[in-house]
Amino acid sequence: MQEGGSDAILSKALKDLMMHWDRSEMTWKDKARSDFERDNLHELEPAVHRAVGAIQKIEEILRQARKDCS
Repeated sequence: MQEGGSDAILSKALKDLMMHWDRSEMTWKDKARSDFERDNLHELEPAVHRAVGAIQKIEEILRQARKDCS
């Protein structure tokens, strides 16, 4: 992963979100929280990991295209 690339930015955003989400459990422990986690966050992490992989592949293709065209 290239530091500062789109994949790194997305990975850090997910990490930050999950850190804040974990902290929220200290003050928010009701059904709405568990519903939100079930309905939104359980699918978010694997989706972000798939997106990061796709971004990395696209960046590699673009690097190769730039190399081939220079």
